[in-house]
Amino acid sequence: MKDKVIGTALSFDCHIGFHDYERQILQRVVVDFEAWTDFRRNALEDDPDGIVDYYEVNRALVEHIGARSYQLIEALAEDVARILCTRFPVGRAKVRVTKAPFDMPNVGSVAVECERVPEDYREG
Repeated sequence: MKDKVIGTALSFDCHIGFHDYERQILQRVVVDFEAWTDFRRNALEDDPDGIVDYYEVNRALVEHIGARSYQLIEALAEDVARILCTRFPVGRAKVRVTKAPFDMPNVGSVAVECERVPEDYREG
């Protein structure tokens, strides 16, 4: 799959961190993703059926992240990759999660990044 759908700077407020004082407040995380797909037929026919619908991706992430609490931004990145790879026609997904740690004033942000394929989430 050579085509990509890219989402940048999707912002979410969530409970995240493994220190007690972090988990008591909402913190902003920023999610960027790249989803490899094949939208040639869709583009040729101008047909949205079966594409990686970034509106639906955002909706799924808002719902999922809002219902969870995380200790690690790594866990959040893994969840986003799993959602992309299991709910959308994606051959590979790359996810970056960035957080500005409020308790580290000398740090602008920290980030993690992962790449996954749908096979990573198949059981058996």
